[in-house]
Amino acid sequence: MPVRIPRTSPFSTQLLVISALIQREIQTKFGAYQLGFIWFFIQPLLGVLVMGLLLGPFIGRSAPAMPYAFFLLNGFMLLNLFTAPMTAGMRALQSNQGLLVFPGVRPLDPYIARFVLEFVTTVFVFGIFCAIAMWMGIWISLGQLDILLYCFLLTWMMGCGLGLIFGVAAAYFKEVEQVVPVLQRPLMFISCVIHPAYTLPFSAKVFMLKNPLVHTIELSRHALFPLYHLDGVNLLYPSMCAVSVLAAGLILFRGHSHYLMQR
Repeated sequence: MPVRIPRTSPFSTQLLVISALIQREIQTKFGAYQLGFIWFFIQPLLGVLVMGLLLGPFIGRSAPAMPYAFFLLNGFMLLNLFTAPMTAGMRALQSNQGLLVFPGVRPLDPYIARFVLEFVTTVFVFGIFCAIAMWMGIWISLGQLDILLYCFLLTWMMGCGLGLIFGVAAAYFKEVEQVVPVLQRPLMFISCVIHPAYTLPFSAKVFMLKNPLVHTIELSRHALFPLYHLDGVNLLYPSMCAVSVLAAGLILFRGHSHYLMQR
Protein backbone atom coordinates (compact mmCIF):
# COMPACT_ATOMS: atom_id res chain seq x y z
CA MET A 1 0.00 0.00 0.00
CA PRO A 2 1.58 3.34 -1.02
CA VAL A 3 2.44 5.80 1.72
CA ARG A 4 0.46 9.01 1.41
CA ILE A 5 2.64 12.06 2.02
CA PRO A 6 0.59 14.90 3.57
CA ARG A 7 0.58 18.06 1.55
CA THR A 8 0.59 21.39 3.24
CA SER A 9 -0.55 24.65 1.71
CA PRO A 10 2.00 27.43 1.09
CA PHE A 11 0.26 29.51 3.75
CA SER A 12 0.60 26.82 6.46
CA THR A 13 4.21 26.23 5.43
CA GLN A 14 4.91 29.93 5.78
CA LEU A 15 3.32 29.96 9.22
CA LEU A 16 5.60 27.12 10.29
CA VAL A 17 8.64 29.01 9.00
CA ILE A 18 7.64 32.21 10.80
CA SER A 19 6.92 30.35 14.06
CA ALA A 20 10.35 28.70 13.86
CA LEU A 21 11.95 32.11 13.30
CA ILE A 22 10.04 33.51 16.28
CA GLN A 23 11.35 30.70 18.49
CA ARG A 24 14.85 31.46 17.29
CA GLU A 25 14.40 35.16 18.04
CA ILE A 26 13.11 34.33 21.54
CA GLN A 27 16.18 32.26 22.31
CA THR A 28 18.49 34.94 20.92
CA LYS A 29 16.75 37.90 22.55
CA PHE A 30 16.03 36.49 25.98
CA GLY A 31 19.20 34.45 26.16
CA ALA A 32 21.31 37.59 25.83
CA TYR A 33 20.42 38.59 29.42
CA GLN A 34 21.02 36.63 32.59
CA LEU A 35 17.61 37.69 33.86
CA GLY A 36 16.00 36.49 30.64
CA PHE A 37 12.38 37.52 30.17
CA ILE A 38 12.31 39.30 33.54
CA TRP A 39 14.47 42.06 32.04
CA PHE A 40 11.52 43.17 29.91
CA PHE A 41 9.65 43.95 33.13
CA ILE A 42 12.62 45.66 34.77
CA GLN A 43 13.51 47.91 31.83
CA PRO A 44 10.26 49.97 31.74
CA LEU A 45 10.14 50.05 35.54
CA LEU A 46 13.60 51.63 35.65
CA GLY A 47 12.46 54.32 33.22
CA VAL A 48 9.34 54.98 35.29
CA LEU A 49 11.40 55.14 38.50
CA VAL A 50 13.95 57.60 37.12
CA MET A 51 11.48 59.88 35.33
CA GLY A 52 8.99 59.63 38.18
CA LEU A 53 11.55 60.80 40.72
CA LEU A 54 12.72 63.62 38.47
CA LEU A 55 9.42 64.86 37.06
CA GLY A 56 6.75 63.38 39.32
CA PRO A 57 6.62 66.30 41.80
CA PHE A 58 6.22 68.79 38.93
CA ILE A 59 4.21 67.03 36.20
CA GLY A 60 2.40 64.41 38.25
CA ARG A 61 -0.20 66.92 39.43
CA SER A 62 -1.16 67.72 35.83
CA ALA A 63 -2.54 64.19 35.31
CA PRO A 64 -4.78 63.73 38.37
CA ALA A 65 -7.07 61.21 36.67
CA MET A 66 -4.44 58.45 36.78
CA PRO A 67 -1.33 57.64 38.86
CA TYR A 68 1.70 59.32 37.34
CA ALA A 69 3.74 56.11 37.54
CA PHE A 70 1.17 54.32 35.40
CA PHE A 71 0.95 57.42 33.18
CA LEU A 72 4.66 57.07 32.44
CA LEU A 73 4.51 53.29 32.10
CA ASN A 74 1.78 53.53 29.49
CA GLY A 75 3.78 56.04 27.47
CA PHE A 76 7.03 54.07 27.71
CA MET A 77 5.41 50.82 26.57
CA LEU A 78 3.77 52.38 23.53
CA LEU A 79 6.92 54.29 22.62
CA ASN A 80 8.88 51.03 22.81
CA LEU A 81 6.28 49.34 20.60
CA PHE A 82 7.01 52.03 18.01
CA THR A 83 10.80 52.17 18.21
CA ALA A 84 11.57 48.46 18.73
CA PRO A 85 10.36 47.34 15.25
CA MET A 86 12.32 50.21 13.71
CA THR A 87 15.54 48.98 15.32
CA ALA A 88 14.76 45.30 14.71
CA GLY A 89 14.01 45.89 11.04
CA MET A 90 17.45 47.31 10.31
CA ARG A 91 19.19 44.06 11.33
CA ALA A 92 16.58 41.44 10.47
CA LEU A 93 18.20 40.15 7.28
CA GLN A 94 21.73 40.56 8.58
CA SER A 95 20.99 38.37 11.61
CA ASN A 96 19.31 35.66 9.54
CA GLN A 97 21.57 35.44 6.49
CA GLY A 98 22.30 31.75 7.01
CA LEU A 99 18.59 30.87 6.93
CA LEU A 100 17.79 32.63 3.66
CA VAL A 101 19.47 29.85 1.66
CA PHE A 102 16.53 27.57 2.46
CA PRO A 103 13.81 27.72 -0.21
CA GLY A 104 11.00 27.97 2.36
CA VAL A 105 12.37 31.14 3.96
CA ARG A 106 11.35 34.32 2.20
CA PRO A 107 13.09 37.69 2.67
CA LEU A 108 10.10 39.15 4.52
CA ASP A 109 9.85 36.29 7.04
CA PRO A 110 12.62 37.50 9.42
CA TYR A 111 10.94 40.90 9.56
CA ILE A 112 7.53 39.40 10.32
CA ALA A 113 9.03 37.19 13.05
CA ARG A 114 10.73 40.12 14.76
CA PHE A 115 7.73 42.41 14.45
CA VAL A 116 5.29 39.83 15.82
CA LEU A 117 7.61 39.06 18.74
CA GLU A 118 7.85 42.73 19.68
CA PHE A 119 4.07 43.13 19.60
CA VAL A 120 3.27 40.00 21.61
CA THR A 121 5.99 40.72 24.18
CA THR A 122 4.93 44.33 24.73
CA VAL A 123 1.21 43.56 24.99
CA PHE A 124 1.87 40.64 27.37
CA VAL A 125 4.16 42.68 29.64
CA PHE A 126 1.74 45.61 29.69
CA GLY A 127 -1.12 43.25 30.53
CA ILE A 128 0.85 41.89 33.49
CA PHE A 129 1.50 45.43 34.71
CA CYS A 130 -2.23 46.22 34.47
CA ALA A 131 -3.09 43.08 36.44
CA ILE A 132 -0.55 43.99 39.14
CA ALA A 133 -1.92 47.54 39.32
CA MET A 134 -5.48 46.26 39.75
CA TRP A 135 -4.28 43.84 42.44
CA MET A 136 -2.70 46.81 44.25
CA GLY A 137 -6.02 48.62 44.26
CA ILE A 138 -5.61 50.96 41.29
CA TRP A 139 -8.93 51.27 39.47
CA ILE A 140 -8.51 50.50 35.77
CA SER A 141 -11.43 50.43 33.38
CA LEU A 142 -11.89 47.36 31.19
CA GLY A 143 -14.75 48.78 29.15
CA GLN A 144 -12.62 50.08 26.27
CA LEU A 145 -10.14 47.27 25.73
CA ASP A 146 -10.91 47.32 22.00
CA ILE A 147 -9.72 50.93 21.75
CA LEU A 148 -6.67 50.13 23.85
CA LEU A 149 -5.73 47.19 21.61
CA TYR A 150 -6.37 49.29 18.51
CA CYS A 151 -3.99 51.98 19.80
CA PHE A 152 -1.33 49.35 20.38
CA LEU A 153 -1.93 47.90 16.93
CA LEU A 154 -1.69 51.26 15.16
CA THR A 155 1.51 52.16 17.00
CA TRP A 156 3.00 48.79 16.10
CA MET A 157 2.01 49.11 12.43
CA MET A 158 3.74 52.49 12.16
CA GLY A 159 6.88 51.03 13.74
CA CYS A 160 6.79 48.05 11.37
CA GLY A 161 6.44 50.27 8.32
CA LEU A 162 9.38 52.40 9.37
CA GLY A 163 11.32 49.23 10.22
CA LEU A 164 10.94 48.04 6.63
CA ILE A 165 11.87 51.46 5.24
CA PHE A 166 14.97 51.80 7.42
CA GLY A 167 15.85 48.15 6.78
CA VAL A 168 16.04 48.82 3.05
CA ALA A 169 17.88 52.11 3.62
CA ALA A 170 20.43 50.41 5.90
CA ALA A 171 21.20 47.90 3.14
CA TYR A 172 22.34 50.77 0.92
CA PHE A 173 23.76 53.09 3.58
CA LYS A 174 25.32 51.59 6.69
CA GLU A 175 25.17 54.96 8.43
CA VAL A 176 21.40 54.59 8.81
CA GLU A 177 21.95 52.25 11.77
CA GLN A 178 23.72 55.10 13.58
CA VAL A 179 21.30 57.85 12.56
CA VAL A 180 18.01 56.16 13.52
CA PRO A 181 18.79 55.86 17.29
CA VAL A 182 19.60 59.57 17.33
CA LEU A 183 16.29 60.37 15.65
CA GLN A 184 14.44 58.28 18.23
CA ARG A 185 15.68 60.21 21.26
CA PRO A 186 13.41 63.28 20.95
CA LEU A 187 10.32 61.06 20.65
CA MET A 188 9.97 60.89 24.44
CA PHE A 189 9.45 64.65 24.57
CA ILE A 190 7.37 65.18 21.41
CA SER A 191 5.06 62.19 21.91
CA CYS A 192 3.54 63.20 25.28
CA VAL A 193 5.22 60.29 27.06
CA ILE A 194 6.14 62.31 30.14
CA HIS A 195 3.45 65.03 30.07
CA PRO A 196 -0.25 65.22 29.09
CA ALA A 197 -1.17 66.84 25.80
CA TYR A 198 -3.95 69.01 27.23
CA THR A 199 -1.53 70.92 29.49
CA LEU A 200 0.50 72.27 26.58
CA PRO A 201 0.10 75.79 25.18
CA PHE A 202 -2.03 76.02 22.05
CA SER A 203 0.91 76.60 19.69
CA ALA A 204 2.85 73.66 21.10
CA LYS A 205 -0.26 71.45 21.08
CA VAL A 206 -0.86 72.11 17.38
CA PHE A 207 2.69 71.01 16.66
CA MET A 208 2.46 67.93 18.90
CA LEU A 209 -0.80 66.71 17.39
CA LYS A 210 0.94 66.27 14.04
CA ASN A 211 2.72 63.34 15.68
CA PRO A 212 0.43 60.27 15.41
CA LEU A 213 2.01 58.77 18.53
CA VAL A 214 0.43 61.51 20.61
CA HIS A 215 -3.00 60.34 19.49
CA THR A 216 -2.44 56.64 20.24
CA ILE A 217 -0.73 57.26 23.59
CA GLU A 218 -3.35 59.71 24.84
CA LEU A 219 -6.27 57.56 23.66
CA SER A 220 -4.79 54.46 25.29
CA ARG A 221 -4.63 56.35 28.61
CA HIS A 222 -8.23 57.41 28.23
CA ALA A 223 -9.22 53.79 27.47
CA LEU A 224 -7.81 52.66 30.82
CA PHE A 225 -8.82 55.75 32.81
CA PRO A 226 -12.02 57.25 31.29
CA LEU A 227 -11.71 60.38 33.44
CA TYR A 228 -8.40 61.23 31.76
CA HIS A 229 -8.88 64.46 29.79
CA LEU A 230 -8.47 64.36 26.01
CA ASP A 231 -7.96 67.36 23.76
CA GLY A 232 -7.73 67.23 19.98
CA VAL A 233 -6.83 63.55 19.54
CA ASN A 234 -8.66 60.98 17.39
CA LEU A 235 -8.20 57.53 15.87
CA LEU A 236 -8.63 58.53 12.22
CA TYR A 237 -5.32 60.38 11.87
CA PRO A 238 -3.06 57.63 13.33
CA SER A 239 -5.03 55.02 11.34
CA MET A 240 -4.26 56.84 8.08
CA CYS A 241 -0.61 57.24 9.09
CA ALA A 242 -0.28 53.56 10.06
CA VAL A 243 -1.77 52.27 6.81
CA SER A 244 0.25 54.71 4.69
CA VAL A 245 3.59 54.02 6.40
CA LEU A 246 3.12 50.24 6.41
CA ALA A 247 2.07 50.24 2.74
CA ALA A 248 5.07 52.40 1.82
CA GLY A 249 7.38 50.03 3.71
CA LEU A 250 5.97 46.94 1.99
CA ILE A 251 6.15 48.53 -1.46
CA LEU A 252 9.72 49.71 -0.89
CA PHE A 253 10.77 46.31 0.45
CA ARG A 254 9.20 44.46 -2.46
CA GLY A 255 10.88 46.76 -4.96
CA HIS A 256 14.32 46.16 -3.43
CA SER A 257 13.94 42.53 -2.30
CA HIS A 258 16.12 41.25 -5.14
CA TYR A 259 18.99 43.53 -4.10
CA LEU A 260 18.57 42.53 -0.46
CA MET A 261 18.76 38.84 -1.35
CA GLN A 262 21.81 39.34 -3.55
CA ARG A 263 23.63 40.92 -0.64
